[in-house]
Amino acid sequence: MHALITTDGSEVSIEAAQKAVRLLNPTKITLLTVADTSVANDSGAGGFEGNLLSPTESLTARNAILDEGRDELAGTVASLGVDPSIVEHKVVEGSAGIMICLVAKQTNPDVVVVGSHGRGWFKRVVIGSVSEYVSRHCVAPVLVIRHADAAEAAEDVPEGKTPDSSAT
Repeated sequence: MHALITTDGSEVSIEAAQKAVRLLNPTKITLLTVADTSVANDSGAGGFEGNLLSPTESLTARNAILDEGRDELAGTVASLGVDPSIVEHKVVEGSAGIMICLVAKQTNPDVVVVGSHGRGWFKRVVIGSVSEYVSRHCVAPVLVIRHADAAEAAEDVPEGKTPDSSAT
């Protein structure tokens, strides 16, 4: 089984990767992190003044972001306890949800694994959710693994209520 496992180096994504490996027992893993290098491309100052960062500073910032992505992959691999020879490391640049779906299309995995912070519906609407985007747009089956804190919070919800519903 080939699993495309996404990571951003956070506790949530590492926990999801570990659970996925235990559950799926993959024989091939593509471990993916998406680096948002857009902040290095344009400082946002724009206008007559131009960017705040020089081209050299932009390149340095971009390289630092990509290095951080490679570190995230290394940290996740170390925590998985699998044979490193079955793991392909992949760092791509762009928007997380879009790039995860693109890499899934290119690599044709049996399953795509994403972690979820377990935010409520309001936060998902306002700030978006990578796991929600991927589950709606990915060509491959998607396994969303909720963070332990979110799963525990869901267990504490009274029957007939949702974690996001307000008390009446």
